[in-house]
Amino acid sequence: NLLTRPNPQGYSTQQGYTIVDHLSEEFHEPDLAVEEAARKVKITLGMLAVAAILWSTVAIPLGATAFLLAAIMYIFHLMPIDIIAKSYMKDAVFFIIGALSVAVGVEKTGLHHRLGLLFLGWTKSRWSLLFLFGPLMAVTAMFISAKCLIAFLMPVLMRLYKNICKANGLVRHPPVGLFLILVIVYMTAMGGPGAPTVGARNAIMVDFFETLGKPMTFIQWMQYGFPFVPVGSIAVGIYLYVLFNKKLNIKINPGELIRKEVRALGPYSGKQVTMTVILLAVIFMWVFLSGYLHLGGPILIGTVLMFLTGVVSWEDLNKDVAWGVIWMYASAVSMGYVLHITGTALWLATTAFDLLPPFLKVGDGLLVSISILTTIVTNFMSDGAAVAVIGPIALPMDKMAGLDMWQVGLATAFSSSFAHVLVIGRPGLAIAYAMGLDPDTKERLLYVKDLIKYGLGLVLISWLILWGWVFYGYWKFMTF
Repeated sequence: NLLTRPNPQGYSTQQGYTIVDHLSEEFHEPDLAVEEAARKVKITLGMLAVAAILWSTVAIPLGATAFLLAAIMYIFHLMPIDIIAKSYMKDAVFFIIGALSVAVGVEKTGLHHRLGLLFLGWTKSRWSLLFLFGPLMAVTAMFISAKCLIAFLMPVLMRLYKNICKANGLVRHPPVGLFLILVIVYMTAMGGPGAPTVGARNAIMVDFFETLGKPMTFIQWMQYGFPFVPVGSIAVGIYLYVLFNKKLNIKINPGELIRKEVRALGPYSGKQVTMTVILLAVIFMWVFLSGYLHLGGPILIGTVLMFLTGVVSWEDLNKDVAWGVIWMYASAVSMGYVLHITGTALWLATTAFDLLPPFLKVGDGLLVSISILTTIVTNFMSDGAAVAVIGPIALPMDKMAGLDMWQVGLATAFSSSFAHVLVIGRPGLAIAYAMGLDPDTKERLLYVKDLIKYGLGLVLISWLILWGWVFYGYWKFMTF
């Protein structure tokens, strides 16, 4: 029924079209039968299971999964060959390529030391890292993309890791490196519900509200979402402190170490000035030209400028950019596209809703079930794709559940920020995984098992804050 139903909720197509009609047109298969469309859904489900196992266990290298998934799509003809190739090269993939490349330029020129002074020069302990720097990053991520912050700050944090080790007479201390990575990754995620400018997921929901006749302003979104940010970031601080307090049995004074290193650098070098100008140009394009260039365009332009000005060479990028992680994320983006266009994601979402007990379909119970489902989906698809799939299914349920459209939509958008578990969950995690290496020995400091181990706990904490502080907390005193 889902494949042959005209304009099913949660699937964007022409008026009067079914999923089969849409696939027939998109894939240039005029004689596509319902049975063939159903076969594509079954194969996609199997491919999702294989991908989830490989991404979580790393039974084969993450980069190799990209080729395996592409091979499955080719062998079972899930999509035409040209569309398979196209699905691997999305704006988010180009963004990660550019972000990892620019990060190499920042590190090669030594600019990461000066960025460290700007962001961390005033921190004096792990407490200030967790409860001052962390919440500051959460608030900043409301206005500057979390993946951009992570890309710029990972070289800073990895060099800080080495300096902390040296200051304590150690060659290595992996728990310190993991701690620093999780601080930036988890804190920036807590900024997700705070403002509509966070990323595509919130922008998609704002568009849904406008389309359905109840538009939401920037200030209104912040009224409903911002109170989550400080509570969420403080909860992350407590969570990481409890997890790492006994493991970090050494002195940590980031500000002192960074100031000492910057003093040793002396004045700005020519390449540092050039790299600074390139970074500022990229940020300018993100702020003022993102509607035209999106996120990938500015960072790729910045990469080209690094080549033209001699800041980096191709050998630098070939050696220091984690191309396997880029391919892995490209395959995740392609997987999200296949899940959506074949109707597989829609089938999973509607099936999950149908299986819910009655008390999770009405009132605040619906908000809880939406948040759980969205979180699960967003860990396997991009956050924007998760909102695009679940939003149109959940929003029409508002009146039946005795809720307002905004409550349902915001619950969906907020919980799409909780992609804490799999490395493919969001670009920021992929970037952190790619750059989470000892800058001298290239020892890996962040493993997939770490994200699963600590991410599952943070998902539970995020849900508890969303339910207790937001749904059953301050929202009860607000009008919708």
